[in-house]
Amino acid sequence: MGFVRTALRDPLGLRLVVATLLISTLFSAVASSVQLYLSYQRQVGTAFQVVDRVSASALEPLQNALWQFDFEQVDIILRGIQSDPAVAHVMLASTTGHSFEYGDQSYLERETTFELERNVNGEGNVIGTLTIYLSLDSIWADLWAQFLTLIATNLIKAYLVAFALLIVYYWYVTRHLSDVAERIGVADPGQAPLSLTLDRRAKMRPDAIDKIVSALNDMSHRSAQQIDALENEVAQRKKAETEAVTAALARKRFLANMSHEIRTPLNAMMGLFQLIEMSDVPARQKKQAATGLDAANVLLGQLTNVLEVSRLEANAVRLNPRSVNLMSLAEQWRDTAVGSVMRYEKDIKVHLKVADDVPTDVCFDDKRVSQIVHNLCDNAAKFTAEGAVMIAVGMTQATAANRPMIEISVSDTGPGILCNDGTNVFERFSQVDDSLTRRHSGTGLGLSISRDLAKLMGGQLEVESPSNLEDYATTFTLQIPARDIGEEAA
Repeated sequence: MGFVRTALRDPLGLRLVVATLLISTLFSAVASSVQLYLSYQRQVGTAFQVVDRVSASALEPLQNALWQFDFEQVDIILRGIQSDPAVAHVMLASTTGHSFEYGDQSYLERETTFELERNVNGEGNVIGTLTIYLSLDSIWADLWAQFLTLIATNLIKAYLVAFALLIVYYWYVTRHLSDVAERIGVADPGQAPLSLTLDRRAKMRPDAIDKIVSALNDMSHRSAQQIDALENEVAQRKKAETEAVTAALARKRFLANMSHEIRTPLNAMMGLFQLIEMSDVPARQKKQAATGLDAANVLLGQLTNVLEVSRLEANAVRLNPRSVNLMSLAEQWRDTAVGSVMRYEKDIKVHLKVADDVPTDVCFDDKRVSQIVHNLCDNAAKFTAEGAVMIAVGMTQATAANRPMIEISVSDTGPGILCNDGTNVFERFSQVDDSLTRRHSGTGLGLSISRDLAKLMGGQLEVESPSNLEDYATTFTLQIPARDIGEEAA
């Protein structure tokens, strides 16, 4: 009984039973209708055969009895005709005025009339009229009985078949599906692969359920392999990450310690060179001291760049925005560019162009912005043999998606940059001329640091070569967000 109750509670089996009952009921109704129609046609034909039987067997005895005034025989014959279930009403009227009537006198449909004759002296004389009224009530009653019997029988068979089908379906299908679903539901993905089996005898030819179980086992095995591979990959990445973090920390400590250890004696050397220049020594030694001081300054700049890279990688650079006068700051940039030109002993002019729409007071980290502009100006002076360097300060146009930005560009009339080198100039330790015989020294960190600082401030640093400015070969453009302009200054 527990097995039956479990089968009856299965939703899939119940839906199958309901569908089976609906289909069985539909087909039973169609079959019963056809069967009842054929029975109706057969019984109607049988009912109308009564007239033929009366004409063949009862008319002559009835004529003889009526001619002989044997009314008792007439009564017997008429009652025999009326006893047929298809006859509802029988009426006989003789020419002598005698009449006989049997059955339901109110039933006056489907009548058939016979004239009773008798031959006298070779002539046929009418002696009476026989009228028979047929009834289909018995036929309809029989049809209703057949209909109810057929419906009851077919429904009982349909319910029995559906119940048997439910049991069979549960035994062969749903109990296995429920067992597989339960075992999958309680399985731990981190454990060994599934090994699902069916509680039935193995078949020579696997059916759909066997294929489902086999596919689930294969999928579980593949999933377990993928999980193992992912766990191994995660472990390797964690190990690599730990090693990378350790190496980064070691590198930062090394750079910090070495920069301190190098700066201390380097500052001492620079101080000694300055003392030699200021002391009363021959001109040749002063020149040598000046050369040594220049070399020490270059070394100090390179060391500062390395330190700056280390701080950027460690996210240790902090911005200090403040309100500054942009015009005064731009003039300082021009003066610094003039100093770079003089240091490289170049015959180069430095121009400054400030747009009219640039606000007087702005708010940003002027030291970091100046660091970027100084580096751009120093590169322009270094790589330009003759011509000019121009510093332009303006504002970008505001759009629906972006607010206006301060735009600072440094253009030069130098040799320019090849198209395939436009992106490499911002790579660390990379220079356009990366050969051993290049004429200009440097670590290749200046532009990389400048771009990182621009991104840190929410801006960008781009290069155009050839420049869109007439008479200039290369233009570096720094854009700084202006969302804080006037807000923090206020």
